[in-house]
Amino acid sequence: MAQRGRWLAIVNPAAGNGAGGRLAGSLAQTFARAGLTVDVEQSPGVGEAARLAGAAVDDGYEVIVAVGGDGTANEVANGILGSRAALALFPVGTGNDLARNLGYPRRADVPAFLARSTPREIDAGLANGRAFVNHAGVGIDGVVAARARAFGHYLGPLLGYAASSLAAIATFRPVEMRVTIDGARREGRFLIVVVSNGVRFGGGMKAAPQALVDDGWFDVSLAGDLGRGASVAALVRLYRGTHVDGVRIQGLRAKELVIELDQPLPMELDGEVTRGRSLSISLRPRALRVLA
Repeated sequence: MAQRGRWLAIVNPAAGNGAGGRLAGSLAQTFARAGLTVDVEQSPGVGEAARLAGAAVDDGYEVIVAVGGDGTANEVANGILGSRAALALFPVGTGNDLARNLGYPRRADVPAFLARSTPREIDAGLANGRAFVNHAGVGIDGVVAARARAFGHYLGPLLGYAASSLAAIATFRPVEMRVTIDGARREGRFLIVVVSNGVRFGGGMKAAPQALVDDGWFDVSLAGDLGRGASVAALVRLYRGTHVDGVRIQGLRAKELVIELDQPLPMELDGEVTRGRSLSISLRPRALRVLA
């Protein structure tokens, strides 16, 4: 398939314990072997990939390749959301869940995969004004994401997320939340609220096994006041996608959510962690073009 338009690869040099930086120098040649002409630019710091992606759109680039993990893809998506430019992935990060959800192959096969891919439009979310592509979470999810990077450095992504989840279960207790889902309000103690656009998060956990990235809905999982034993059992089922039981763990579909807290808690968007006392989430149907 002939290449369409100009392509820019934005590299996160810190992704994959420095794998992004090590690949940057040979990336253009790697894509050239698949028949693709790709310019390459390294992101100078956290948040800069969004700025570079926005500038690339203004400069006429039609495909922006996020070279990194889910956080890098999130930044690029924030730079191009609503434009006609397409997001492509070269996954070298810790979790790479978005790449899994979009059917990307292993890294060595990505250039050839992109050379024959076509643009499609998928949903995106806005959380307190910031875009996310794959998922947003409040509660223990943010604690796990904050620890996963350190654990993943030594154990790899799969074991790293599992180890950080077990460590978080040992210390984090459910907290009071007021959760409004499409106008219906719920109050109580929750371990986690996860808003999913894709099936997988957390390095392969199947948070929303029925989710579709372009169906115009979020898939929402709410875990109530689980004890430690029940939390470990739910973690095991989460990898199989059988965690929702309709009692202690609810599964819903929604377009808008507001989560209010009594104290600041970790919040996670596509693997990146922030803190806050409230989170307002809305759906942007088919607002992001991707190559898949």
